[in-house]
Amino acid sequence: MQVTMQLIKKLLIVSLFIPIQLIAAEVEISNAWVKESIPGTENGAGYFTISNTGRSVVSIVGADTDASRAIEVHQHVMRDGMMRMRRVPELVLEAGETVVFQPGGYHLMMFGVKNTFKPGDQVEFTLHFSDGDSVSFDAEVRSIR
Repeated sequence: MQVTMQLIKKLLIVSLFIPIQLIAAEVEISNAWVKESIPGTENGAGYFTISNTGRSVVSIVGADTDASRAIEVHQHVMRDGMMRMRRVPELVLEAGETVVFQPGGYHLMMFGVKNTFKPGDQVEFTLHFSDGDSVSFDAEVRSIR
């Protein structure tokens, strides 16, 4: 019995020094695209489909891109008979849920676009999740015509 308790204590002490890896968000991103720049504007929008393929809830808490000064997750909402945009600080995706980022709905709003978006260009995005994980993907610039 004494040996077993000593062994358990040693195992517990050793386990304190082994890094614990968090399970990464299990998501699939598809159909990623960006609207070409409208002449005279400095903002842009990115769209894609995201599916939570895991068994746990995941939450998008931010995004990054080198293509603009700032980026936020936004949603169009109807308020008092007018369509308005609002920032979404956290977007929760239930296990198995798919959310489509599309014109008139959720989108990545880019402020201060650094270079004009032209059809065929690629824009890289990184989504950040509440568990500290992130995922990067490329989006093709599409014509608005």
